[in-house]
Amino acid sequence: MNRNLLTCAIIGLATLITTSSPADETEREADRAAIRKMIQSFVVAFEKGDAAQVAMHLSSGAEMIPDDGPGIRGREAIQKACAEHFKRSPQQKIALEPESLRFISEDTAIEDGLMKTSVEQDAPTTQHYNLLYVREDGKWMLAGIREWPSVDEGTELLDLEWLIGSWQAARTDLEMQTTYDWLGNKAFIRGTISVRQKDISVSTMQLIGIDPQTGELAVWIFESDGGVAQGTCTRDGKAWVFETKGLTSTGGELAAKNILLRVNNDTITWQPVNLVLDDEEIGDLPPVKVTRVKTAATK
Repeated sequence: MNRNLLTCAIIGLATLITTSSPADETEREADRAAIRKMIQSFVVAFEKGDAAQVAMHLSSGAEMIPDDGPGIRGREAIQKACAEHFKRSPQQKIALEPESLRFISEDTAIEDGLMKTSVEQDAPTTQHYNLLYVREDGKWMLAGIREWPSVDEGTELLDLEWLIGSWQAARTDLEMQTTYDWLGNKAFIRGTISVRQKDISVSTMQLIGIDPQTGELAVWIFESDGGVAQGTCTRDGKAWVFETKGLTSTGGELAAKNILLRVNNDTITWQPVNLVLDDEEIGDLPPVKVTRVKTAATK
């Protein structure tokens, strides 16, 4: 059972289900509550690694369809695949953003949405999911589970949502304060960065978002002294690589690659490498360890 299949299997973590029609939500609230209760029970069984209990939440003809392989059909086949997976694979964390739950008949419902999945300390990835629910013998069951990679504009930006919050770094030769927040309707992640090093203080605003011309994840940088830069942001495993070119406040041309490495949810490192100023190679700077500022809400 591969990672994507596991993703499919435990997307029931969400307890909030949205609908497109308030009236329909009121009319089917009892069914919605029953579906939520069933999914929560399914998640408990899956997190315990109990393949038999997982299978009890599936209809007899249930089907799982991963994006990178053939589907698995039938309750017994899915139970076997889960049992094999539990023996070798780590537990995943899931954050679900449901977009709709619609009832297409008295005993059939379909749920669609986006999900973020992560393994241990890895950063999350965003994907689409689709669930088919059926009612058999008076009970709501899972009959179909499907997931596939998201190629929608903006989903890459959601993979950086864990950055939201305040961060700091302090060592004998440097102090850094950074805050990331959403700008607009989650169109951009805005970073405000203040760095003090010896007698020098620098403030920078950073915007991360989708370039409307290319559709790719991009970054724009504005320094308090007038320097500007822009470039691309690409993911490389646990790291995000920001490659930028721009001008200093005095008109000098500056190119850099900044590597943002996610160590865990509360620790990152930030390292500028391949620095070039006016065709002069400056080289790499040492990485800076940055930790999340803990508040009552984040503890």
